[in-house]
Amino acid sequence: MELIKRILDKCVSVGAEQAEVYNISQKALNLTVRDGRVEAITKSAPGGAAIRFISAGKSAFAHTTDISDQAIDELISRLSKLAEKTIGDKSADMTDPLTDISDLDIYNPSYADVPTDRKIEYLKNLDQLAAHYDPLIKQSNGVEYNETITTLNLANTNGLDVSYDSTLYKIWLCITAAKNDEMFPGEGEYYVRHFDDLPNPEDIVDQTASTAIQLVGGTTVESGDYEIIFTPEGARSILYGLAYALNGEDFLKGSSFLAGKLGKKFADSILNVYDDASMLRGVASRPFDDEGIASKKLTLIENGTLKGVMYDMKTAAKADALSTASAYRKDYFSYPEISYSNLYIAPGKDKVEDVIASCKKGIIVKTTQGWGLNSVTGQYSAGINGILVRNGQRIKPVANVTLAAGPDDVLKGIGAICDDLTFFRRLNSSSIMIKKMKVGA
Repeated sequence: MELIKRILDKCVSVGAEQAEVYNISQKALNLTVRDGRVEAITKSAPGGAAIRFISAGKSAFAHTTDISDQAIDELISRLSKLAEKTIGDKSADMTDPLTDISDLDIYNPSYADVPTDRKIEYLKNLDQLAAHYDPLIKQSNGVEYNETITTLNLANTNGLDVSYDSTLYKIWLCITAAKNDEMFPGEGEYYVRHFDDLPNPEDIVDQTASTAIQLVGGTTVESGDYEIIFTPEGARSILYGLAYALNGEDFLKGSSFLAGKLGKKFADSILNVYDDASMLRGVASRPFDDEGIASKKLTLIENGTLKGVMYDMKTAAKADALSTASAYRKDYFSYPEISYSNLYIAPGKDKVEDVIASCKKGIIVKTTQGWGLNSVTGQYSAGINGILVRNGQRIKPVANVTLAAGPDDVLKGIGAICDDLTFFRRLNSSSIMIKKMKVGA
């Protein structure tokens, strides 16, 4: 791209030893339907360019949406002066050329070409299906649709010059069920690279509305030790904490409960955790990370043993390791930082209904509130809503209770991992049963 080459040449001409340009352009459409009516239609074309500038081991960073010659020249001049004032960083570096870029099938603009009216009709149909799902459904909180078409370019003075296109479609549905003035929401959020990979509308509504219906009338239960069966949504409260604990920067600082445990077994043997940015059609898949390192599947936890953590280039240099292609920018104006892509707990062989049938005294966790697994201490704490189970039978809905456990109880106390894994978000898990956790009213 001529603009990027000109920016890099200009950086070199004013003293850059290394320079990088990250350029992103997007087309986005957002639709909201509530109670059968269109509430919002917005179109946007966000995007911009970011420049990293390294001179004498000192780095500077800036971004812009104005790519005129004058604006770019002024920006580079400021970067050169800013780099002189920063503290040197021995770990500051940029990647070498990338020659092999995988096709991950993350670009399919066919549904983006569908007329907006047809998309609105699709959303109205979802809204109506949800509203008439059950007499207990009292309110639709809306259906949202988002589509984003992205082109990303990344180049540097080391010879890196790569790009890719991607599409991302999102459906969000939220309804409320009510009985005796008690209200419980049901919410579902789905991301896909190809619109046709979404569940059919009836399944989306069933998965969303059934949660609210099952939770209506929930009450507290007697405090004590329970077997806990986390649904995939509930299990995200465990995986979310693991995601932070597996961040290489926190790992090196000692602010992760996994610090010092590399190569050691710390969890039950059935726990396996992977982060796979090279997954075909994965919602966070990409051929390379935001520093230009080729994506790959990372084995982070295998058979309960910590096998690795996630690094970007800077943190990897501090750890005397290699980048795991985990550099991520929230947008063009963000500096690269460590983050997961498609992070998941690998599925097991157990069937959910078999696990429930074997439960003597337990709770099926449908939703959680609060942090969940603490990435620093490994402790688990959250408010939960779910279903009480006695001798394999669902007894009643449970609400307004807390769940707590130490790290050994959670990660060494896994009794089963089920086979119901799906990939509709960046964090995904199957249902998980923990043998013993403390429940409090």
